Amino acid sequence: MDRTKPQTRRRRTGRSGPGVKRSNARGQRRGTHGRPQQQQQGGPQSPRSTPRGQLPADIVYGFNPVTVALNSEHLKVLYFDKSRQGEKYQLLHAQAKDQGVEIQPLQRQGWAKVLPAESHQGIAGRLHGMPQVFIEEIVEHAGEDSCILVLDQVQDPQNLGAVLRTAAATGVDAVVLPKAGGCPLTPAVHKASAGMSLMVPIVENENLARVLDYLKDQGYWVVGCDSEGGEDATLFEFPHKRVMVMGNEAEGMRRLVRESCDYIVRIPMANSVESLNISVAAAVVLYLAKADLARAAMEENHNGAGNGEANLPEAG
Repeated sequence: MDRTKPQTRRRRTGRSGPGVKRSNARGQRRGTHGRPQQQQQGGPQSPRSTPRGQLPADIVYGFNPVTVALNSEHLKVLYFDKSRQGEKYQLLHAQAKDQGVEIQPLQRQGWAKVLPAESHQGIAGRLHGMPQVFIEEIVEHAGEDSCILVLDQVQDPQNLGAVLRTAAATGVDAVVLPKAGGCPLTPAVHKASAGMSLMVPIVENENLARVLDYLKDQGYWVVGCDSEGGEDATLFEFPHKRVMVMGNEAEGMRRLVRESCDYIVRIPMANSVESLNISVAAAVVLYLAKADLARAAMEENHNGAGNGEANLPEAG
């Protein structure tokens, strides 16, 4: 396949052109992509009454994550501390009751013994089973300005949650997580993301190199972020259909993932600073891409307006 990069990147909206073969991979590989069914969530079995130091994956805790889960109709059970009498707690309790959500005291299930009070804020919940998300479906519904974020083995739940929150804020179409080596979605991730982990589509358990090859066939350009080298991210012209790849906190991108990138960018920093936290770096490059494309759109609109006749004010 001809992988020659175009000289002008500003109008890179797809991979059409000589030598570029678009595969029917979406139909052929459906079922190899997406989130595995989580049988524990929403199943007939009830949770054990006293947790033994580890939370089930379908638990959310803290006011914001529980509120998001309730508003998005992902909440199956609401656990609450009856001693909390604030207005916002009463409103949340009433909303859960109106939606037919099962309501139980927090102490009955023992979550209060597992979670420190400052973390759960007197409220927790259990989620319905989350539907699978397939990368093919994301691509099918994506527009010409599309961003997919790939996280290569991000391991810390606080970092993952913060990245997912930024992804939701920047309108990322989906976040792709690897098959092994990375942090899965956990209660701590939901908490760190302020519930945004329930709002951004997440494609889990993927072979990242295979996903990147598939996305290239669908017209995306893959941009990896690495502190070790590459183009200056503040000067880079980001493509409209882009896959942004962020690596592991300690080692960055793995070799095969890095080799799958069309471009490598770096965030320029002062000599005294070696690197940024993964969540901060992800926020920087995601917003740099949005700002670059917004400026490009303004320039195109300005140039287009300049080709017509100027509207002169009427005399008098």
